Amino acid sequence: MDRSTLNRPSRREVLALGAGAALGIAGLGVLGAGRALAGAIENATITAVGDMVSGAKYKKDGPYRVGFSNGFSGNTWRTMCVTAVKNEAAKHPDLAEFTIVDGQGDITKQVNDIETLISQQVDAILCIPNSGTAVAPALKEATKEGIVTVPFNLPVEGEDWVTYCGTDPSNKGRALGDWLAKALDGKGRIVALGGIPGNSYTAAAWAGAQEAFKGTGIEVLAFKDAYWEEDRAKVVMADLIAAYPQIDGVWCDGGQVGAGAMKALLAANRPLVPVTGDDYNGLLKLYLAEKDKQPKFDIGLMSEPTWESVIALRAALDLLRGKDVPRQQIIQPQLITKDNVAQYVKPDLPDGVFVDTDLSDEELKTIFG
Repeated sequence: MDRSTLNRPSRREVLALGAGAALGIAGLGVLGAGRALAGAIENATITAVGDMVSGAKYKKDGPYRVGFSNGFSGNTWRTMCVTAVKNEAAKHPDLAEFTIVDGQGDITKQVNDIETLISQQVDAILCIPNSGTAVAPALKEATKEGIVTVPFNLPVEGEDWVTYCGTDPSNKGRALGDWLAKALDGKGRIVALGGIPGNSYTAAAWAGAQEAFKGTGIEVLAFKDAYWEEDRAKVVMADLIAAYPQIDGVWCDGGQVGAGAMKALLAANRPLVPVTGDDYNGLLKLYLAEKDKQPKFDIGLMSEPTWESVIALRAALDLLRGKDVPRQQIIQPQLITKDNVAQYVKPDLPDGVFVDTDLSDEELKTIFG
């Protein structure tokens, strides 16, 4: 079984929360590569972008009710993201109810989920959109109703939301494109694999990569959706291998997809090639297992923290308590290459783990069994 699909959260979860100690976002700094990901949140670099959002506008007395519209739960990044935010929610005594709804990858369902949360008069809505365009009107409606709207991880079209947090997918995609072009000495034929169809993260990242390829000798043979799932990526890549006798590199915005692509090359007895992705443990483990046998194999990876959900919830609660927060909090991803991969890999944990996490190894073992 593909562990990237284990432990999916239920379609709808409502957590009744008890007492606990609230945590802030203090002590942010630069994470040294030698320390790997110990204290991931506390040591992260998070940049405030735009004007501060006034907490006075949203301040109200608790206890609070917060909803989280998760666009889909089809991989272990989402599982870890949901686990992290549940852990955080339990630490806030003034958070009485935390509702999680799963859009199941369906754009219409997610919009309906958000409208349901609005009708329930929650105080804040967190959201990872399936489509940053499709959810924009619903988030606009919620914002007009005075609800604190916090999209995170995937960008949302327009400006009708309260505060955002996440990495910058456009910059990440461009950086990964730059890395791949350099790894190929500025020329070669590549394929590109993305996430779920129509998602705003892949769209922004791929646009950034295409900018990086301009003026180089990189030829893009094909771009395909691979749903951020390793098994799907293997099937998609197998078709590309059959169609193209020469593939010199693979651009991916997700590590599961990168791992699936490399395993498809292995199955076809084709040499492994430079690949991009994120902090998916399976890709890190695969690189260390194959690098000595595959002279062209190389990795250029940028993490996508599973604790973005924690920052999103803290931002929502800060505003409800009357504290100002940045309009955007942009998280600096960790760069993982052949030079430091040994500091990040978790060899004793499943492939489905994403290593830029605030969850302990013990918690991860519990999640993945």
